Amino acid sequence: MKTALFAVLVAFTLFSCGGKSSAEKKTQDALAALQKKKEAEAKAKADKENAPQALPTDVIKLDPPYDDTQATVILPDGPCPEGFWALFAGDAPGGTPEEKKANAAKRKELAEAAKAKKYIVKLRGNQVVLSPYDAPKGQFGIDVNGTIDCTDAQGRIAIAWTATNAADPGNSAAKADADFAQNVWSAQPVHFDLKITSLTEAKEFNDKNRFGLSARVAFTPGKTEIDKKVRKVAKVKEKVAAAGETLSFGGGNEDWGAGRMLHAEVLGIRVATDREKKMLFEKTK
Repeated sequence: MKTALFAVLVAFTLFSCGGKSSAEKKTQDALAALQKKKEAEAKAKADKENAPQALPTDVIKLDPPYDDTQATVILPDGPCPEGFWALFAGDAPGGTPEEKKANAAKRKELAEAAKAKKYIVKLRGNQVVLSPYDAPKGQFGIDVNGTIDCTDAQGRIAIAWTATNAADPGNSAAKADADFAQNVWSAQPVHFDLKITSLTEAKEFNDKNRFGLSARVAFTPGKTEIDKKVRKVAKVKEKVAAAGETLSFGGGNEDWGAGRMLHAEVLGIRVATDREKKMLFEKTK
């Protein structure tokens, strides 16, 4: 009887030990599988972040002359393309006499290279203006800026594709007491009339496109001119109490002209909406 009881206890102990080992193994396997899953997810995330990003689906590829992969893009108030300074008469840029001399020697080469390229100006926002709806005529007016500025080491260059004028813009309140005003370049906008006779459609178009119109102007460099307005400026005298003397500043002739202007030879003007996908108007050479 004792022998049988001992056998039962041994069997029970072995069974219990085996059951416990099996549960622990299952737990360890589950933890290992979870760890592998986390590592795989982390690797997939890292691979995705390091992989080359696909182009956004709303990027539009246009045919020439508006293809920005085949032309140099100029943004309003951005940097001027390399070598634009060489299209104008005057001193070459440079921080030292040696640099100016070296740049002057390359003027012809740089000017020819700049003239051989095609350029695109991208406009949007307040540069492409949708006027209020004219119900009696059943149309909107759209005005595209006729000029932009870019900047190089020598200052600003105006680029225009319509008739231009360099003139005093008129004194503002901030400079009402100024003796002189700086001339600025202005240009006529390019105007388009968009016919929409339905009031419902006109409202929908206005709501969607009030600030969503864009335009591209494709061109090659044309003629250049420089506006100068030389004024004789009197010296300004100021007494410096600490030094016990009067110092003089300024005096002589100063140029208050509008400066450099590049007239664009227009290849095409394209006005569009819906992130440039839907063309509304085109004006070509």
